[in-house]
Amino acid sequence: MHRLYVVVAVALIGGVTVPPVMAEGVTVNTLEWPPYTSAELPKGGATTNVVVQAFAAVGMDASVNFLPWKRAISIAKDDLSVAAYFPGYHCRHVDGFVASDPIGNGPLGFVENVNAAVSWADIDDIGEQKLKVGTVLGYANTDEFDEKAGTGWIRSIPAPDDLTNLRKLARQRIDIAVIDKLVLSYILATEQSLADDADSLRFNAKPLEEKTLYLCFTDDEKGRALRDAFNAGLAMVDVEKSVDEYFEKEF
Repeated sequence: MHRLYVVVAVALIGGVTVPPVMAEGVTVNTLEWPPYTSAELPKGGATTNVVVQAFAAVGMDASVNFLPWKRAISIAKDDLSVAAYFPGYHCRHVDGFVASDPIGNGPLGFVENVNAAVSWADIDDIGEQKLKVGTVLGYANTDEFDEKAGTGWIRSIPAPDDLTNLRKLARQRIDIAVIDKLVLSYILATEQSLADDADSLRFNAKPLEEKTLYLCFTDDEKGRALRDAFNAGLAMVDVEKSVDEYFEKEF
């Protein structure tokens, strides 16, 4: 398969200069990460809705594939029919991608068991306390956390998804787990298997970082042109308002 492009003259849409390389249709990959992205949610989730709106603003019809995270990235890298993947905290999961302008934000931190609350001032405290920290396989966290987990200073215990970590934490098989605050709220509100444990799980008072989300395009001439076109469309979307209205309407 080949990615389809159409060359057109530079145009002005809503006062924004649109780059000369456009696509009749564009395919992007994402994962199941509600409430940001999910095939089961209206409009594919709050962040998917932003991405589709931005492409539409410059005349592009976006098709979104929902895949396991590592597959979403590897297919975007190897399949010429896929232009990008999202949402990345950065676009360095593998070589060969370039980031769009921000498509939203996500508050990243730890979930803890209220019966074994954790106090920490900096990342080294996590290592010094020898805490068992649940992470999700393939997810990027913060640069400092990932570096120290990579050296073994932090005891990172990977799981396939956030739900698995929450189930382990409810049974105190791990001490804390890295998670997005909105993802935690969504899972606790919707996952029936955690109904009896929801009151024992909470977001730790100290956040790791307010993460910025990006759409990651292939770092070649066509990918960069699509990135520029997407950014032009994104400039016409009030991202914060779109996300706020989505949560207000859907949740």
